[in-house]
Amino acid sequence: MAVTSSRSWRSVILVLTGASVLAACTLGEGSGKKKKKSPGDWEDDFDGEIPMVEQPLEPDDVNDNSGAFGAGERPAGDASGPSVRDGGTVRPADAGPVPKVYCDGALAAGDLAIVEMMISSRSGSNDSGEWVEIQSTRDCWLKLQGVAVESPRGAAAPNVATISDDFELEPHGTFVVAGSSNPANNHGIQGKVVSWEATDVLKNDGDTVTVKSGTVQIDTLTYPAFNNLTPGRALSFPVDCAWSDRASWPRWSLTFAEFAPGFKGTPNADNADVACF
Repeated sequence: MAVTSSRSWRSVILVLTGASVLAACTLGEGSGKKKKKSPGDWEDDFDGEIPMVEQPLEPDDVNDNSGAFGAGERPAGDASGPSVRDGGTVRPADAGPVPKVYCDGALAAGDLAIVEMMISSRSGSNDSGEWVEIQSTRDCWLKLQGVAVESPRGAAAPNVATISDDFELEPHGTFVVAGSSNPANNHGIQGKVVSWEATDVLKNDGDTVTVKSGTVQIDTLTYPAFNNLTPGRALSFPVDCAWSDRASWPRWSLTFAEFAPGFKGTPNADNADVACF
């Protein structure tokens, strides 16, 4: 009877020991496998802090680069996206020809607007690389033959550039008025260029540029003396600003895109390299 009891206890011990070893093997095998994650477990693989989206400057913030009149450095977050001004989408460059629907009547005030200026293309005098960019505000084609763009010269006669050919401007299209029509002097501006054929037209200490058609004043812009202008860098009215903000110099920005080696600006292209704040 004692022998039988002893064997029974040995059997129980062997069974328990085997079960323990089996459990341990099972746990060991499971610990080497990676847990399958649900979509909510993405943070387990992130070792650093969660990156925050950079917030734009508030309107009341002070921009250290803003100069006396707020023409600061304001790069656009994504210049590849659609450019919008007053709810109208600017056509991409590869959109093809625009159907020619002409604007009714003669040119009127507000049909054209100055949106970018290269006040100084280089240091010193005899600068023929200065320019202004002028944009149509209309959704129809404009006939611009005879339009004149002028800048005063004190008691002397103003510098005047006149469109003499049968030039037609597409909706929201642009043209440039420069000190010279020679690409070697205006640093290779592409697209339509009308010339003053004069040097130092835009004064560094402030000036006025006026766009006329006969006696009709289409646009006029008087800029102040900026203390943060860099030779070879244009001043731009961002394409995502409202037209009504154009007279507010804090809306303007120093440009970032380079149109030629050493020269920044977007002549005859959307001012999408800077953002409206």
